[in-house]
Amino acid sequence: MRCKFIDKILTVVAVFAATFALAGCGGDIAVSPDIKPHLISTADVDYVAPIEHREEFVMPAVSGTDDKAYRARMDLLYTAVVYDGKKPVFAENDPAKPVYDAAIALLSRYVRQDWHTGPKGEFEIVHALHDYLVSAIEYDFSLYSSFLSGADVSNDPSFHIDGVLLNRTAVCDGLSRAFVFLCAIEGIDALRITGSFASAPHAWNKVKLGGDWYNLDVTGDAVYYSVGSVRYKQLSHGFFLLSDKTISEFKPNGYDFTPSPFIAECDYDYHGTCVQSVDIGGKTYSSVVASKNALVSMFKAISGQKGKVGKIELKLDFPGKTQVNMVDMYTDDIAAAYAQLDDPGFDFSTYAKPYFRFPNGVYLFLMYK
Repeated sequence: MRCKFIDKILTVVAVFAATFALAGCGGDIAVSPDIKPHLISTADVDYVAPIEHREEFVMPAVSGTDDKAYRARMDLLYTAVVYDGKKPVFAENDPAKPVYDAAIALLSRYVRQDWHTGPKGEFEIVHALHDYLVSAIEYDFSLYSSFLSGADVSNDPSFHIDGVLLNRTAVCDGLSRAFVFLCAIEGIDALRITGSFASAPHAWNKVKLGGDWYNLDVTGDAVYYSVGSVRYKQLSHGFFLLSDKTISEFKPNGYDFTPSPFIAECDYDYHGTCVQSVDIGGKTYSSVVASKNALVSMFKAISGQKGKVGKIELKLDFPGKTQVNMVDMYTDDIAAAYAQLDDPGFDFSTYAKPYFRFPNGVYLFLMYK
């Protein structure tokens, strides 16, 4: 039976998150791993994080065991690594040590040694960290519910790096801080940016690649949608390495923030793409689709692979489609493509469109469960 969606795609915007949903909220979260995290594999066994070669900072003796003292300890660790660029040294009983050790273990598994010497090394590291955080860290919806009820949740771990690295649960604040923290260990310049998305307070990142700064939103690239009582999550790259101009002009929901006076803003998006090609039934297709006929042919091939290809991320770049960040210019083309699917798992209608639109013509399509 096909999955029915209520009315239309809903944009669910938490005060500290930008997530997307179809048909409202479900219960448990299930992973929908059709789009695999890129560049995430076991690193070289002799990998050594760059922070190991930096000046050491001996963490002072632990003072206090209450929640306030613990949070101050996490802030001290963050300052030492991010702002001072030093390698922290801990006593065994330091509550910050497990957080730092978890970060090093994560990087040792997912970042390769040779990425620090190759011409695209910075991009590869940033891409791997983005995909890990999107895929492995769950958004803390219960915390959001508590926030809506008026509870004081500012000290909750989900707002901080320990929520990400120890609990694998966070809201946008925690995710943006964790990205900066991990980049700092790897020697990559990154910033936490605060502003709003769809008029709600939000936090994301800027990262420096090739001398230019780009926006990156880990929270926004975790696409949540619901089928019945189950909420699913899918990795996307729709808000990966974009300019200020692109994210502020994107409709219907744009980012609003005050540009930093300390960095030179980049007015163009990153020149590379995340996914160069996709495999459908053993045949390779470009992930950048240049015509309606090409899109229709791809969906027809997907129909023949029912059960093997369920979701796909593509960039539509047709001649004459010049306002893709302002309106959904590909609605009719996408409808023709969905018409090629044999018994799809998601209905397509005027009010229920099972796809997500991102800047620059990037789409995440849902075809089969």
